[in-house]
Amino acid sequence: MGNPCFEIGLVMAGAISAGAYTAGVMDFIMEALDAYEAAKTQPDWDGPTHDVRIPVMAGASAGGMTATISALHVFRGLEHVWPGKAPPAPARNRLYSSWVEQIDIMPLLAISDLDGDKAKDGVKSLLCCDIIDAIVTNAFNIQGPVNTPNWIGRGNDKTLRVFLTLTNLRGVPYSFQLFGADDDERYGMLNHGDYLDFTIGQKPSSAAPGSHPLDIDNTEAGEWDLLRTAAKATGAFPVGLAPRIIQRNVGDYNSAERVGFELPGGGFQTVRPDGSIIKADPYAFVAVDGGTIDNDPLELARRFLSGGAARRNEQSGEAANKAVVLIAPFPNDQTTPSFDNGETLLNIVPRLFSALVDQARFKPDELAKAADETIYSRYMIAPTRDVGDNDVARRYPIACGVLGGFGGFLDQSFRRHDYLLGRRNAQAFLRWNFALPVDNRLFKDAKIDARWIVPDPRAADGGPKKFATQDRTEGGPGLPIIPLTKALATEITISRPEDLPRKIEFENQPTLQHAIRTRAQRVVATLVDVDLQGVTTGLFGGIERYFATKLATDFAVAKANVAISDAFKNVNDAFD
Repeated sequence: MGNPCFEIGLVMAGAISAGAYTAGVMDFIMEALDAYEAAKTQPDWDGPTHDVRIPVMAGASAGGMTATISALHVFRGLEHVWPGKAPPAPARNRLYSSWVEQIDIMPLLAISDLDGDKAKDGVKSLLCCDIIDAIVTNAFNIQGPVNTPNWIGRGNDKTLRVFLTLTNLRGVPYSFQLFGADDDERYGMLNHGDYLDFTIGQKPSSAAPGSHPLDIDNTEAGEWDLLRTAAKATGAFPVGLAPRIIQRNVGDYNSAERVGFELPGGGFQTVRPDGSIIKADPYAFVAVDGGTIDNDPLELARRFLSGGAARRNEQSGEAANKAVVLIAPFPNDQTTPSFDNGETLLNIVPRLFSALVDQARFKPDELAKAADETIYSRYMIAPTRDVGDNDVARRYPIACGVLGGFGGFLDQSFRRHDYLLGRRNAQAFLRWNFALPVDNRLFKDAKIDARWIVPDPRAADGGPKKFATQDRTEGGPGLPIIPLTKALATEITISRPEDLPRKIEFENQPTLQHAIRTRAQRVVATLVDVDLQGVTTGLFGGIERYFATKLATDFAVAKANVAISDAFKNVNDAFD
């Protein structure tokens, strides 16, 4: 009989440029797991000896892209990032190279996607996504031998399940009988909240129905291209980044519990798609950002851990043996929005889109569980740093948070700071919060030195932290789920100038200003000459196109300049 085991489902929320923060969190968690696995086998180890396993990751938008890169590195190792040390070579840490070094405003403002014959296809996005294609391609170029760590999988199954949410613009048809089984009349609806399911491992022998098996030993064969496309699609922020075309088997939609409802007396009723979908096999659709509909795919990970939609993971401190951990870069907008009385289309349309994004992030019941100290099956890691009485810093704990989440693209120093903050916050989370009461079955019969008792960071005397019981009475001490070795327990500090966001004045960025205008001119010109060609073909078509292009370009540039200037100012103030 083996060691007791604790299973973790990692969920990475939509993040846009704050994928840099999520990537930093994942960097440290993987380092901590590797270190714990190595340390607990040593003869002088006096800490917990239980097993920790990660059988599932789920992600939306930038979180989905980060989950994909993390899944690749799980099987090939990762060279980690620390303040004061040079970054690793790109092929040794694609989390860092992708989110800190490669993605940037300048390639996003390039016009290569609209050059020559490419312009004939029209405008697909406000920003150029050629860099996204390059990043995803490079992400599969990882140095190091393939190896499956002990902390991956479940039981004898050493595979990793990965769920990526998508917004399916075609939609999947479902129909319901209105008046009983004998009535042919049905009520139809479309489901646009979609996801792709992958099983990754070394020569995975099988996969659950609807899941696509991927052999990590050969990422050029099989359905790895589907994962590449899915990684781009889940992060295809609508309008800003280019959509992607997904083609999949209709049979995927018949997998158990993909869509359904809980029955009053218990159990779960699966609902299959309408039979008409069979005629469209394979099913192709245009996909955009998964976070548009499901920004925090907690339920996908929870169902996998529990073994089914109608089942529940143990929540009590004494019995909990599984937990979903949400990495959420944007849970902390606590300010009341100012009143905007604009009623014009130009005012309403962008606000409507922002409202949809905010609503996809609004999951009070899920976040309440993560905040409830009596529930030990749900946790959350979110950006936090010492800000004193700086209100701007309180609003923007991460530099990537400005410009509606696009701010990290403006400068590499923003992304490096947030990556390091992700590592620092993950370290604090594992040290102070990710723990269970000492009487949990995980620690039964283990000989654990008292020094591993989790201290209370708020206690002046450094006394032990009290872990709440189910009846909300003050409980006893606790022990860490992922113990930190001595080297990893040394506090990560972010104080060196090269690790902090640099101060930038937009007025002093002529290259950036030129790139903004160049991109705007090309996008508007293509819209007018290609996408709207049919409405500017009359006698005065050339004149109409000229003035339309000039006016729209000037308008777009003015809006962009104000927004970016404000973003730089917010970062300067938040990190003053």
